[in-house]
Amino acid sequence: MSKVLKIKDKTRIKVRFNDTDAMGIVHFKNYLVYFDDGFVSFMNNLLAPKRIEDTVHEGFVFGVKKVDITYQGSVGFGDYVIVETQITEMGNSSVTFHHKIFRESDNKLIATINCVRLVMELRTNKLVKVNDFFTKYL
Repeated sequence: MSKVLKIKDKTRIKVRFNDTDAMGIVHFKNYLVYFDDGFVSFMNNLLAPKRIEDTVHEGFVFGVKKVDITYQGSVGFGDYVIVETQITEMGNSSVTFHHKIFRESDNKLIATINCVRLVMELRTNKLVKVNDFFTKYL
């Protein structure tokens, strides 16, 4: 599983009008959506040809346990952001994802997040061992 810790994924997202507040900048809560887009991109690249959507349909989800965000800048309507995602820690039933958002035009770091996700089987509502999940899907 140590090879998983070396993988980085990048995804590009265009800031939509409805992501912004009255000042024309992305509202703080919408960065969570960008980070989630980064999670999906990372997992789809990791699990290819399977997709994270497939694992959800099979009854396995990555629920969010903890989020820690640091904002260092802002982006506005029409900007493009790059979300960089990697796994920094794998516990027994949790995975810590580290995300960075950069403004594409100047590569300025806008925000960082550490997100702890739990692997859970929906049918039983029980936690799944991370190694078991990744062994099954990798």
